[in-house]
Amino acid sequence: MDPSADDRRDAPASAMIAGTLCLMSCYAQHATPAYARRIADNLVRLAACPGLTAEFRTVCRRMAERWVALEDEALRRAGQGAMVPDPRTLQ
Repeated sequence: MDPSADDRRDAPASAMIAGTLCLMSCYAQHATPAYARRIADNLVRLAACPGLTAEFRTVCRRMAERWVALEDEALRRAGQGAMVPDPRTLQ
């Protein structure tokens, strides 16, 4: 089998993993429900990806459950009027 074929098959999962890690870093700065929901959705998709190992899919499935709980927490804070701090300054 051509090694480049493996790269092409894994590319969608790799892109999803990279995007999810980026979203996790965004959530660390801004704990908003939208980020948590998107992270949970991505993890659910990764858990269903046949190109990934069973162990990796299991971890993704468990992490998705945790991110749904984080979304609920963020929704509760937003419902109480809590602001998401952003210490960055525009330059």
